Amino acid sequence: MNLIQELHERGCRVTAQRAIIISAIESLSAHITADEIFKAVKKNNPYISLATVYRTLDLLKEAELITESNMGGSTMHYALKTHGPHHHAVCRKCNQSIELPSLLFTPIIEQLKTNHNFILEADHMVLFGICWQCQKEADE
Repeated sequence: MNLIQELHERGCRVTAQRAIIISAIESLSAHITADEIFKAVKKNNPYISLATVYRTLDLLKEAELITESNMGGSTMHYALKTHGPHHHAVCRKCNQSIELPSLLFTPIIEQLKTNHNFILEADHMVLFGICWQCQKEADE
């Protein structure tokens, strides 16, 4: 099912501008920024503002159809919920991102639940560190 159908089913109004923005989101891959969405939208309709893109992203977040992530910079990244639970390791020096499988965190999630009666909502985590290339450069 696509985002427009999901919004209609939830009783949300889908304007022509929202439809163009949603189409751009669905056509872009994986993690995208509002600026990337805005650039794609401008190709179809130069009259849609960046503010309208942000309002549409807010609507999609409220409807839990996209996730928002801070990948280590000042810019938020967005992904479709259909991208599924996944995690990233991001280098603090070069911003390289490595996608990590969810199964890697299963032992931590289980220990938190068993030992601390804490249920971790871990659909998308971002871990920060230094990649091997930046470590190598620092050693030289």
